[in-house]
Amino acid sequence: MNQTPKNIEKIKNVPYNNLKLLKEIINKLNKIFSGKREIMYSDIINLISREGNSGEEYNQILLWCNYKIRLGEFFVNIQ
Repeated sequence: MNQTPKNIEKIKNVPYNNLKLLKEIINKLNKIFSGKREIMYSDIINLISREGNSGEEYNQILLWCNYKIRLGEFFVNIQ
């Protein structure tokens, strides 16, 4: 994917555009980990892959997680 400023802005807005789905994923992960550790972007990627979820919303979340990991961020922080 071409990383133009316009595309990067779209990626940055993914959590706000898909907030409901993202919160559902984080809630599932919190149940799995029982609050023993913080949720990582890689956990979201693994859960989506494990459950075989597909569709545009999931693709956008995967892209956002990969973007955050490339920035050197590991733990999910949604404000």
